[in-house]
Amino acid sequence: MKVHQYCYFALKSETVSAGEITARLGMEPDEVLVLGSRSAEHRLPRMHAWKVTHRGSEPVDDQIESVIGRLAPVRPEIRKLVDEGASAVLQVVRYFHHRDGGEEFGWHLSPAVLAFLTEAAAALDVDEYDLSE
Repeated sequence: MKVHQYCYFALKSETVSAGEITARLGMEPDEVLVLGSRSAEHRLPRMHAWKVTHRGSEPVDDQIESVIGRLAPVRPEIRKLVDEGASAVLQVVRYFHHRDGGEEFGWHLSPAVLAFLTEAAAALDVDEYDLSE
């Protein structure tokens, strides 16, 4: 079975823009979402998002380590933003039976990643999709 997978860490807020998050962290994101930028009528997306993303062919646990490693220097500032009302999440996305995927099935979080998520008050969200017919 082929698996295509990637991960990202996001800070989300209805009041603090991605630009403000960038300024406070002193770190550029890989991706941003702007509140209501897709539809003023329906406010989509529903909040600003600042993301550090890793997409590649390596196992998703290696991708996670890479993302968290990049964020480690700004962890205290991430926690301050969360304490002020932003939300933080490590998102893992996996597609099973994907034509471009590799053969990696299992994954894990190291103690360092778990400590980072705890210290940053970040959630872990895992989405897995079966694309078989």
